Amino acid sequence: MTEIELLTLSASRRASDAERAWDLGPQRSTPPIPAAIAARLDRRSLRSPAVLVLDASLPLPSRDLLERLLDGPADAWHAGLRLGLGGQPRLYDHVKPLAMFSVPLDPTIEATSWHLSLRALLVRREAFEQLGGPSSCFETLTGAGLDLGLRWIRAGALVRHVPTLVPATAPPDPPVTDEDGIRVVARHHGRWWAGWALARAVVTRSVRPSAVRRLTHLVRTTPEAPLPHYRTPIGLDGSLGRTVSVVLPTIDRYAYLKPLLHQLSGQSHPPHQVLIVDQTPADRRRRDLTEIEPALAVTVFEQDEPGQCTARNRAIRAATGELLLFIDDDDEIGPDLIADHLRRLVDGIDASSGGVDDATAGPPPPGFRHRRASDNFPTNNTMLRRAALERSGLFDPVFDRGSRADHDLGMRLHLSGAMLIYDPDVLVFHHHAPAGGLRTHGARAVTRASSRRSLTQRNLPAVTQLYIGYRYGTARQRREDLAMATLTPISGDGPTSRQLVRALLQIAVLPSTYRRIRRTDATARALAASAAPVPTLGGSTRP
Repeated sequence: MTEIELLTLSASRRASDAERAWDLGPQRSTPPIPAAIAARLDRRSLRSPAVLVLDASLPLPSRDLLERLLDGPADAWHAGLRLGLGGQPRLYDHVKPLAMFSVPLDPTIEATSWHLSLRALLVRREAFEQLGGPSSCFETLTGAGLDLGLRWIRAGALVRHVPTLVPATAPPDPPVTDEDGIRVVARHHGRWWAGWALARAVVTRSVRPSAVRRLTHLVRTTPEAPLPHYRTPIGLDGSLGRTVSVVLPTIDRYAYLKPLLHQLSGQSHPPHQVLIVDQTPADRRRRDLTEIEPALAVTVFEQDEPGQCTARNRAIRAATGELLLFIDDDDEIGPDLIADHLRRLVDGIDASSGGVDDATAGPPPPGFRHRRASDNFPTNNTMLRRAALERSGLFDPVFDRGSRADHDLGMRLHLSGAMLIYDPDVLVFHHHAPAGGLRTHGARAVTRASSRRSLTQRNLPAVTQLYIGYRYGTARQRREDLAMATLTPISGDGPTSRQLVRALLQIAVLPSTYRRIRRTDATARALAASAAPVPTLGGSTRP
């Protein structure tokens, strides 16, 4: 039985009767203000393997629930969504409006969420020891909890919402103040984005006019939060005895596919099967793919009408492995790729997404340099439990010839409660073949990286990208996403003089940019209204 230290939040420092009656181990009480909680949760004073922070007015969760959570792979569990913190702070919509961790989640399910409430929090001692507790710079308990959850999840802790930590009738947390909201943005995204969030809040009249001067001061003076890398106490001991089916759509890339099959044959943990869906035009299609590596159990499906989602769905339905490995036909993989993913898929984790070495993209940003909860779903390096698709559905054929199919499926997996992790140490090399793939359909003709290196190119959102907003986001999040899409083409890379020239050119064509994005948005809205339900594993559909 795991010893749990209990910290109750009470207007009185005296322990409540409920606290004394529950045999948890060390017990303390503290006033419900951020500074007092931060002092009580000093990492040097913790003695038990886990800490339960609980509002004294709430009943104690069952011991069975706490033991079940502590036996799993996560690091912290809270009831923030149940307590009304979904969508908080509102200013965050101006920065990450349609990110996977920003869209509305069902507050009645267990799911990954940084919208943490300090009124109901269970956490491993290692998280406090490595990452620290709530910051005392916040004025409210709500703001301190949201900052803590965002800081922990960005550092690599697995933070989960568990509604049963509190009763359904528990009173909600008060909304975060504008002041604490701007502190959250400034601490985690810097002064530039905090200034942008404030400017958008003023334009949309979502902040009190009387607060603008105070918020401007906070934008300038709030320091950024540190971003340490969390080292999980959960070992990489996933079972290597499970079967893996490789899902491998291809189109006009035999020069890359052949060495990839050799690399799959040389895996330290061999795949159970390799399912190739060949969409190469019939007059150029090879008929000997099963003979390239006779030791591999290769099955080839020929598909005359190319489509990345229908191709993957076809392979998924034919798969008999417990796990699915998604890779691209122009990937280059090491001999331990399958084994490395399997080790990370400990019980309770549904998907392992790895890093991508890409010579054209430069070094990965800070958030992609350490293991963490994943807010993306790269189909060129992800292993997934097949059973997770029973809750989320398969790939949406709307994305057959458009970008963001992987993000769409990842979003539905996340919304269904799946636990997705990203680990850059599980690496593939992506060659970015000049032909085939989505380039067959003219998608990704202008990428973000190529547009920023150019003076005139604009990387504008595709219909399928804006379609995601209509499927999962709120009207406010869609509006903010469009504002960012309209203005971000102004910036570019290179020397200051080159950036200035690009900015002047892009400002000159800003009316054209706005009109193009509005037309694309209208098409996405119509597509969302008419799109067929997403197919499921059993062959039926889901909304």
